[in-house]
Amino acid sequence: MVIAKNTTAENILSILTSIEKIPANNMVSSLETSEKTWAPSTAVTLDELIQVLVTEGKNPVLTGIEIIGDPKSGHTQQNLETIDPTAYLKYSGLAVIKNDKMVGWLNQEESKGYNFIMDNVKNTVSDVTCPKEGKFNFEIIRSKTEVKAMLENETPKIEISIKSEGNVGEVKCDIDLTKQQTITELEKAIEKDFINLVETAIKKVKEDYSTDIFGFGDAVHRADAKAWKTLKSDWNEKHFSDLEVSVKADVKIRRLGKITNSFINEIKE
Repeated sequence: MVIAKNTTAENILSILTSIEKIPANNMVSSLETSEKTWAPSTAVTLDELIQVLVTEGKNPVLTGIEIIGDPKSGHTQQNLETIDPTAYLKYSGLAVIKNDKMVGWLNQEESKGYNFIMDNVKNTVSDVTCPKEGKFNFEIIRSKTEVKAMLENETPKIEISIKSEGNVGEVKCDIDLTKQQTITELEKAIEKDFINLVETAIKKVKEDYSTDIFGFGDAVHRADAKAWKTLKSDWNEKHFSDLEVSVKADVKIRRLGKITNSFINEIKE
């Protein structure tokens, strides 16, 4: 299940692609691949959507798909005969659903934060700011997120713990990769980046949509079913918006994608 963004479902299904003769097949294979290798997207099947819709304390999201280029020319055979097609499909953001209606969108970074919370991140690459200046690439090879709910003085609280392992790829900053201190600093930088992604997504949904797409209410329900009976009636409008959420991240760098330091600083004008 996906949502057509800024267009109709008919137009989406009419865009011809050179790889697959049937546009719907291309959409399915692209989304399956994207879910495995790109953190901002997620694949939701019909039965999963129905299950979330009937679950107390949780609302669904659906990946958006849009047309890049001229939709009219995308319907023609000419779209298949050029190296650079005049129109193509692109998965873009997550649609936030409240009850059974779409209320807004999450951008790429917010969608990535959502997928971290939901433990949907399997493998992806992130641009992380270096300790001083510049950026480097971090390829996640394993990631696990745990969400715990608790009640303190009848007030619900959520703890999110992210544990990730990965490899450093391209480095665009002045750092010495031969020092253990540098590796530790990079790990801290990645942890800060992940925490920021998650907190930004939560803040966006709280302030703009007031709908619990993260399943925090469901976690509270599992933790204390008795307390949930008194909270569920106004969970989205009251308790979710005021919910205290703490986020922790533990990142380990396993390998370096390069065996020497960056050559950029050695280039002289």
